Amino acid sequence: MKKKIFIKSFIITLLSVLILFVSGIYITYFSNKNLVSERLITETDLVSALLNSEEDFDELDAFRNQDECRITAISMNGDVLYDSDTHEQLENHIDREEVAAAIAEKPKTVERYSNTFKCEMTYYAIKTQFTDGSEAVLRLAVKSAEINDYILSTLPFLCLALIISAIIAGVFAKKLSESVANRITDISKSLKSVNDGNYIPLDTDMQDSEFYAVYGEINALNSKTVSHIRKEENEREKLNAVLDNISQGIIALSKDQKIAFINGSALSLFSGNGRVVSKELVYLIDDTTLLNKITDAHGNTNSRFECAFGEKTLLVEVILPQGNLLRDEIGSIIILSDITAQKDLARQKEEFFANASHELKTPLTAMLGLTELALAKSEEENTKRQLERIHKESLRLSDLISDMLKLSRLETLQDENTSVCVHMDVIANEVINELSESIKAKNITATVSGKATVFADEKRMFELMQNLLTNAVNYNKDGGTIETVFEETSKSTIIRVKDTGIGIAKENIPHLCERFYRVDKSRSKKTGGTGLGLAIVKHICALYGAEISIDSEIDVGTEFIIVFKKDKK
Repeated sequence: MKKKIFIKSFIITLLSVLILFVSGIYITYFSNKNLVSERLITETDLVSALLNSEEDFDELDAFRNQDECRITAISMNGDVLYDSDTHEQLENHIDREEVAAAIAEKPKTVERYSNTFKCEMTYYAIKTQFTDGSEAVLRLAVKSAEINDYILSTLPFLCLALIISAIIAGVFAKKLSESVANRITDISKSLKSVNDGNYIPLDTDMQDSEFYAVYGEINALNSKTVSHIRKEENEREKLNAVLDNISQGIIALSKDQKIAFINGSALSLFSGNGRVVSKELVYLIDDTTLLNKITDAHGNTNSRFECAFGEKTLLVEVILPQGNLLRDEIGSIIILSDITAQKDLARQKEEFFANASHELKTPLTAMLGLTELALAKSEEENTKRQLERIHKESLRLSDLISDMLKLSRLETLQDENTSVCVHMDVIANEVINELSESIKAKNITATVSGKATVFADEKRMFELMQNLLTNAVNYNKDGGTIETVFEETSKSTIIRVKDTGIGIAKENIPHLCERFYRVDKSRSKKTGGTGLGLAIVKHICALYGAEISIDSEIDVGTEFIIVFKKDKK
């Protein structure tokens, strides 16, 4: 940079001096030429004043053989009357430019080569009149070399001035290049200090207003940049601290499937270290099954699965990043959760429900038999009412235990699962016939439209439709409607159960499929039910990979939509 500035500054300055030098020579040449012309005109006028007749030509012999000046008298027809350089007869001069101009009374100086003097000469001629009335042309000439001699005499001084100017230009260019280079170096050091984290502001100098303003702007910009960098670093440290203290393992993979980020929990889970960053996942995970599942999960959608890892059970979520900025750098984010404790607790709960339900079933059967026997023999009205209440609650408890056993078997996959082609529209009609008394009591209109098949266990599909339609009846309004619509495509089977019941608030919808969850607990005795119906529906859907969605609005109704995918048979 410094060398370039020096060379450019020196060349520019030297060119300027050369232009000035050449211009000076040019001006000197033409200025001296004008002086010679003026002198020639003046001397011609003086000589003309001395001549009164042709006899006065002899007085001009004093100029004979002088190198610096030549005098010639020419008649009006061009014959040479007198020449100070020779007595020999000369050719006619009527065709000479200066002579023709003098005869035309438009005298001018003319420069041309002279064969007599063998050099360039400058001529000037005027028409003069003698006392006897005759006229002639008087011409004076000087060597043009006098002008060149003058220029050559001044050339050494001009060359010396050129050399001095070049030296001064070199010194000036060097100082200028050093000054600019030093300022650029200062700016570079300041910018480098921003990148290094030890910011050094530029020293401003009020004497140089232009650089003072530039330095001020650079300092202000650098200060903002440093402040922004420090703020981003603090935010990044906070984020890393939070991510490192999260119990879930988090791994971010770049577009080329290399580790871009990994938190402490993930490193601890796989006994890795920070050196795996920028490497492929295989350098971190040595479990082939888990690695293959994660690799296979990469696609255009988010995925979620469970996988055994040693003695642990991991819940793995592969998430596609949101936002253009993040998608440009990150290909996917892997979240790993250790759900071993949750799985053990769930298994214990399932075993407890299964055992408790089974143990309660025997005494409850005895209670139902005894109450039915007592009801048959009892004649007292009050006792009979009490026995009926006991029998009703025993039936309710029996239903609850039955549902608990169903749910437990679904969760543990202990019951038989014989998959066949089930006609869902036939199942729906059977359930509606079973619920006909309740439907008639509330004056509900129930319809089934469309046909569809599902490859599943017929008993489970019956339970699915039974729970959906029982809810639609129990929570419907008097005079309401229930629409069961089936639709089958090449890719899926869709079941829609829509009622015009009391509806469900939006905040309660996510909890509907939880066990024993009721939106309005005061309605449980009125509507009956065990609180496990939708939980059973949810588990049946999960068992066959079906998707369930709920759309509801208060006082308008509720619609359950279940989609069985064909590839999940």
